[in-house]
Amino acid sequence: GTRKITPGFRLVEKYSLLVGGASTHRMDLSHMVMLKDNHIWSAGGITGAVKAARKACGFSSKIEVETRSLEEALEAAKAGADVVMLDNYTP
Repeated sequence: GTRKITPGFRLVEKYSLLVGGASTHRMDLSHMVMLKDNHIWSAGGITGAVKAARKACGFSSKIEVETRSLEEALEAAKAGADVVMLDNYTP
């Protein structure tokens, strides 16, 4: 399910996804680290961003990386990302 929700309706909208047979992306910001292009840029690359996130959040949090190409997706996977999202990706 989408990570975009209507303000004030998070619980209802996440519940409706579950009832409809879909899974939620995450409940809120505390359930997963999401690395976007600005995080990757400030860390000097995908590998550095994943390593910094893992150091900050520990072993029990999932790390998701938004990627824009196959090369970025492969780098994120090799760096240890738990989830690789192909964002604005043209195959």
